[in-house]
Amino acid sequence: MEKSIKIKQKPRVLDVVSKVLIAIMLVVLIVYCISLLILPVWMILTSFKNSIEYVNNSFGWPENFYFLNYSGVFEKLQIRITDFVIYNVFHMLGFSTLYSLGSSLINVFFTTCMAYVLSKYKFFGSNFIYNLGIVVMIVPIIGSLPSAMMVRDALGVYNNMFLHIITSPSTCFSGTNFLLLYGAFKSLPWDYAEAVFIDGGNDFTAFFKMFLPMILPTATVIFVLSFLGSWNDYQTFMIWLPDTPNLAYGLYQFQGVSRQLYKATIGEIMAGFSLVIIPTVVLYSASQGLILSKFTVGGLKG
Repeated sequence: MEKSIKIKQKPRVLDVVSKVLIAIMLVVLIVYCISLLILPVWMILTSFKNSIEYVNNSFGWPENFYFLNYSGVFEKLQIRITDFVIYNVFHMLGFSTLYSLGSSLINVFFTTCMAYVLSKYKFFGSNFIYNLGIVVMIVPIIGSLPSAMMVRDALGVYNNMFLHIITSPSTCFSGTNFLLLYGAFKSLPWDYAEAVFIDGGNDFTAFFKMFLPMILPTATVIFVLSFLGSWNDYQTFMIWLPDTPNLAYGLYQFQGVSRQLYKATIGEIMAGFSLVIIPTVVLYSASQGLILSKFTVGGLKG
């Protein structure tokens, strides 16, 4: 009788322990999420404070919302390339949009095509191309930077945004994205393509009409993450595209050179950062439904 009682008590103890662990993990995750929100909230609140209020109340709620900080961004945020070429906020916004959309779309499309071909077709050199992509991912960027700059300068790619986008090493092998897409295509059975061939389709029909829609959520997530990275990328414009500054590079200069040259306040600098994050927040919010949705695909028989 005692043994049977002990056996019945074991599952109860395990249930209690599991519930306690889940509760602890939830608390840790909530604290972690709150810690991630502290700095953006502080940035937005600071963007509505003037210099005096920031000194007297650095972390509190603004007493009077000072909207002139945002107008000051449009007046003071400028990048001088030469004496005759000066880019303002709207120029940098155009460069950021063009680069982020162009690089993200091209990288995701060509990476998807490359992952599909290498995962579904076996031909001479396919393994070599796959291994070459892995090598490209692991080669240190800093170590190859001098040689890459010399080659790009000799080919006329340096300081050219369009050529930089289409000749980027990540165009076909964009790091982990290639491996994610390769694994996604690898998990899909080839029976779908055979069904397309029976109906009179070809390889392009199988890719664009059958396989591409099935990995659309994965490709969308990769596009959004690529867009966020490109939008916030200032090192590329600092090193490779110095004559076409984007907003990220402009704000990098704004908190340094412009702060001394144009006497930009901390409120104006935080207002600039607050404006820059708006497109990324809107894009992520608009794509939430597609990212979190689940596609149920059927059609195989037998």
